[in-house]
Amino acid sequence: MALNKFMHPRNIYRTPPDFVKLYKEFEDFSTVAKMDVTGKVSIDFKDTRALRILTKCLLKSDFDLDVVIPEDRLVPTLPLRLNYILWIEDLMISIHKEHITGLDIGTGACAIYPLLAANKNKWHMVGTEKDEDSLKMALDNIERNNLQHLIKLKKNITASLIEHLFEEDNDLRFDFCMCNPPFYSNVQEVLESRSSARPPPKNAFTGSPQELITEGGELEFCRKLIKESAKFKNHILIFTTMIGHKYNMKEILLDLKAEGINHTTTEFCQGRVTRWAIAWTYQDYDLYNLVPPRDKARKKSIPITFVLPEIPNLPYDVEHTTEKVQQLFDSLNIQYKIITKRRNETVLNFNALTNTWTNQRRKRRLLKKIEETVSKKQKLENQEKCEKSTPDSSIDEKSNVLNETMDLATACSTALIDQTDTVTNKDTEKPILQGIFKVSNKAKTVVFEMEYLEGSAGKEGVHQILQYIKNNWK
Repeated sequence: MALNKFMHPRNIYRTPPDFVKLYKEFEDFSTVAKMDVTGKVSIDFKDTRALRILTKCLLKSDFDLDVVIPEDRLVPTLPLRLNYILWIEDLMISIHKEHITGLDIGTGACAIYPLLAANKNKWHMVGTEKDEDSLKMALDNIERNNLQHLIKLKKNITASLIEHLFEEDNDLRFDFCMCNPPFYSNVQEVLESRSSARPPPKNAFTGSPQELITEGGELEFCRKLIKESAKFKNHILIFTTMIGHKYNMKEILLDLKAEGINHTTTEFCQGRVTRWAIAWTYQDYDLYNLVPPRDKARKKSIPITFVLPEIPNLPYDVEHTTEKVQQLFDSLNIQYKIITKRRNETVLNFNALTNTWTNQRRKRRLLKKIEETVSKKQKLENQEKCEKSTPDSSIDEKSNVLNETMDLATACSTALIDQTDTVTNKDTEKPILQGIFKVSNKAKTVVFEMEYLEGSAGKEGVHQILQYIKNNWK
């Protein structure tokens, strides 16, 4: 819980929950918790079932909410959800709003935000949802807590995010909207595949259930919301969205600044996880000064910058250099996705499941030896064909040479395979390196910028990949 002190000042979970109390009060919790000889109670935070039961018990203990969290849905992180609600409280207080009505886009099976907002603040809430099963489960949770007089649910059968609401009833008005972008579209399928023998869906994210975030999808979602918000700027006073990837926040801020839209940001810290949020408005509210961004100093990840040299037969521009980078990534089996593409800038998110870039010199030497031995064998075979007769001693000598070269080739191949095996990530469910790669045109030069995000390979892995690119930029 390293970042608890950076939670919202009013977040009750700045003080960690009393696990001993939960252990005594909730039988379900005692089945997933362990008490040691000193009386200390702990749970395995990697156990999804334990997290589900913990969240259910906290909702009951701290908010008197009886919530069913389905096993095939992600467990809502309660401190994070409460951080978001408290920040929206600050926004509403700053514009002196009372009798508040809010909109939760994609409310999910738990309807966690409407439940917290209605229970804690008596706000009126509308939740939208596309999935029929999630909608039914959300309604059950609302009715189970007798909050249907404050919370209404609407099914979204369109591709829009908010437009469908106002097409149905143009008189609808909200003081704010909130949402967790659809971090992954096939979460249920991913989770089901992990509990069975069948493979995960194609291109499925392989991180933990709590980290099912697709940066590109999130960025597209946020940009779509901004586009729709401009159309309905007088129907919702303040638009907000949570963001799971800091780079996406930077991109959205660029979009808002380019349009001259009033906005502010915040940072949600809970446990060892950090998320971000942006609020914007088309009204005459100076959000940045009313609810300023958190001024907590945080260590920044400084991108590694490299000015790209020109090489023969390759146009010196962003498009062609990006294509070559993609080819190099392919050669290293590094996965990537373009998340931003502008005229003078392309940004890729990349991740590597294994270390395929270290000891490249040794690999090249091994391959060269293999080529030399094969070449030597071919020369001897050709020489033998040309000779009509050969003394026995000569035959024996050639046979020995052939055997030696083949043994060397086999040894080199084995060494190369063994070396590759040693750099494979044993935990293949999580990439060993994730980062951002940006190609941009600055002052008539093409510049690379690489930024480390996370992974066991660390920042050193980013430096090594960049060095590999430099060595092969020819």
